[in-house]
Amino acid sequence: MVSRTQGRRSSPRSIPPVKASYSASVNRCGALLPLDADVLDELEIVVSELVTNATRYAPGPYELRLLHDHGLPARAEVVDAGAGTTLIDHLLHRPPPVPERVDDLELGGRGLRIVAELTHGRCGTQWTRLCGTGQLGTAVWFDLPTQHHRP
Repeated sequence: MVSRTQGRRSSPRSIPPVKASYSASVNRCGALLPLDADVLDELEIVVSELVTNATRYAPGPYELRLLHDHGLPARAEVVDAGAGTTLIDHLLHRPPPVPERVDDLELGGRGLRIVAELTHGRCGTQWTRLCGTGQLGTAVWFDLPTQHHRP
């Protein structure tokens, strides 16, 4: 299952409509996948974080890919035409900050930590080709279980 949205680098004011478009895609696809409601909520949060980053820091077009095969975790990829694979992978897997150095009022810098936390580290980057244009780009992927793990 692949959903595509075309776009260019966005200003902060243009991000909400792009996120709304991706959110609608996640909800449509989520209705077709056997996902627990909690997993669907986490999927929407993670996609929102990655779409925000893509539209702020990378050139378009952008694509959202949602993939699922029975019995396997749901995989999603947010793809852009940028070249940030190495940097993004480093940011996804960096150690947590020392608590006394965390600035609660800082506006950015938490999105990829949220992605890594909600996916339990099952996330990364890879080079890929955009389906719509054939351009080389960056895919940030993550896996989510189809059922929420309850303690």
